[in-house]
Amino acid sequence: MSSSELTARIFPLGSRAIYIGPGFNVSAHRVGVAVFCCGVTGSIQVARNPKRAAAGWVTCRTLLMPANTLHLVRFLTEPIACLYLDPQSEDVQRVAAAMVHNHKAFIADHEREQDIVALYRKIVDRTIGPEDLGAQLAALLNLSSPTRYDERVTRAVARMRAAPGDAHALTALAREVGLSPSRLQHLFKTCTGVPLRRFRIWNRMGAAISAAAAGVSLTEAAYQAGFSSAAHFSSAFRAMFGLSPSELVRARLEVVAPSSQL
Repeated sequence: MSSSELTARIFPLGSRAIYIGPGFNVSAHRVGVAVFCCGVTGSIQVARNPKRAAAGWVTCRTLLMPANTLHLVRFLTEPIACLYLDPQSEDVQRVAAAMVHNHKAFIADHEREQDIVALYRKIVDRTIGPEDLGAQLAALLNLSSPTRYDERVTRAVARMRAAPGDAHALTALAREVGLSPSRLQHLFKTCTGVPLRRFRIWNRMGAAISAAAAGVSLTEAAYQAGFSSAAHFSSAFRAMFGLSPSELVRARLEVVAPSSQL
């Protein structure tokens, strides 16, 4: 299947996101989150020195790239799958613990690689849905799960999702749910796995890209989600995920959200 035939799909999962689609081989760059990449139908190559590709490449099927690490990756076949993980969550350490080969700047070859590839193939073939993808991938990668449920945190999350463009200042949000700011911060991290401020960023990014996928212009999608302009949104999105929103839209972007996600 060629890049022109592939659909770009994003599966938002709270403070995580999964991308499946064309490889978008780009120049050396950094992203603001950790990325667990998988070549669904073939190998990935990672430059040993991202500033000098002639230094050689590491070939693998799965790799974990830490946040804010300069890297140069090329995908030998498509589609590819990328799981984006917040660097302030436990997920990165959990995935790293199961990687086999440490190449200093990145680590490669997950010990359950074959099972992970098989799961992504099911998504590519559309034989399982987003709820199954999130749950099964979390199990394969031993991702962290909320340690407790709190109705007030659920209300805070619902409030942010309902109006992603609002400021959602900590003091105002805490007042709305009947907690002190410090107590809300503590409970939010316990229940979601990430700090409230980080969740707010994920929420705005997800809202903007979902609107763009639904046909809203990038300018309007950015404004609705609380960004000052389309350029601000595009710059922030590329810095966080290493992808351009406009490239994703041109690849017939679909945002496939599960029915429930905290």
